[in-house]
Amino acid sequence: MARPKLISGGSRKKLTRTAKRRVGPLTIAPPLEPGAPTDFDLMKGAGVNVFAPIDGGGGGAAGRGDRLKNLENYYAAAKKHSDKNFLILPDEENTAGNLGGHTDFVLSHPVYWTPTRAEGQPFVEDHPTYGRVYHVGSRAEALEMAKRENMLIFMPHPRSKGSTGYPDAVKDERHFTHENYRGIGFRWGMGVDGSETRLCEYRCLALLDDMNNWVADRPTPPKFAFAITETYQKGPGDDIYANNPVNYVKIDRVPTGDDWSPIVNALKRGDYFWSSGEVLIPSYSVEGTGARRTVTAEVEWTFPLDMVEVVWGDGQKTDRQVIPATELPAFGKHKFQIPFDATGKKWVRFAVWDSAGNGAFVQPIKLTAPQTTTASGRR
Repeated sequence: MARPKLISGGSRKKLTRTAKRRVGPLTIAPPLEPGAPTDFDLMKGAGVNVFAPIDGGGGGAAGRGDRLKNLENYYAAAKKHSDKNFLILPDEENTAGNLGGHTDFVLSHPVYWTPTRAEGQPFVEDHPTYGRVYHVGSRAEALEMAKRENMLIFMPHPRSKGSTGYPDAVKDERHFTHENYRGIGFRWGMGVDGSETRLCEYRCLALLDDMNNWVADRPTPPKFAFAITETYQKGPGDDIYANNPVNYVKIDRVPTGDDWSPIVNALKRGDYFWSSGEVLIPSYSVEGTGARRTVTAEVEWTFPLDMVEVVWGDGQKTDRQVIPATELPAFGKHKFQIPFDATGKKWVRFAVWDSAGNGAFVQPIKLTAPQTTTASGRR
């Protein structure tokens, strides 16, 4: 089960790092903040503004205590350890509704629900303690809950582990093509070959491009990749920055209270980029109309760059233009403006990779949609 790393916060001219990860039992070692699990202090120290531990709630299996009470405690603990600069975003990995493989539900506010529905039990009930409670017994009900409650769905470890064979097996299903099913979790590990030029090139990037070819001719938004990691209890001395990707999400500020919809809405629009941390893309746009387009991106980096690339698909196959960038030195920034012939192409994305194997990429844009810009500074 993976933990997506979220990023949020700051003004429109700022980007916030968000992180999502697997959490085991939250044992309390001496934290920097009295009473807070050490994981939270570690994330704060790494500069993360939004942290989404995915296993802190009720869990997916039946018989693990009072699920609704567990959710109530999870939401309360998240709120207690959040402030205006650091948000614990309660999410959950669950197989509710058998959507195919494992599923991450990214929440825009607290939702009370169970991953099963007994015979005769309603899909939605008015609970005397928790208010509206969902009982999910099918794919249609899982999707309906996601639509009603503005949840996003990601597959955390596609084509591996409990998601072997997915999302390929459900690529034509209604729930997968729906706009609330945003795509896949993306992290290196689980079968990655160290000789790959790009992080998770074979398992993750190939699937990202496959998914966008699957939906290229459908009236649905492109599919995205969401930075995740998988780890358990951490302490302040453990290294999290070097080994885990993050999302940089464009929002006005770190949400407070129980309304996390600015994060969810930005993720849904694709107003974020994935990064290993050493390469940033503060702004990006595809300009122009018809066949004559220009891919424009502002890029900042730490180690010397290796290449930038424009990747596209025509609904059947994927191709790319690779532009060497080895002449650019370490600790630099550059605005790339790349002419792009959109003839016969259905979607496009931009990526940057450095000489140490680190990288960043923006989310795909459908070329049949209105011009899209994801411009922002960084926090």
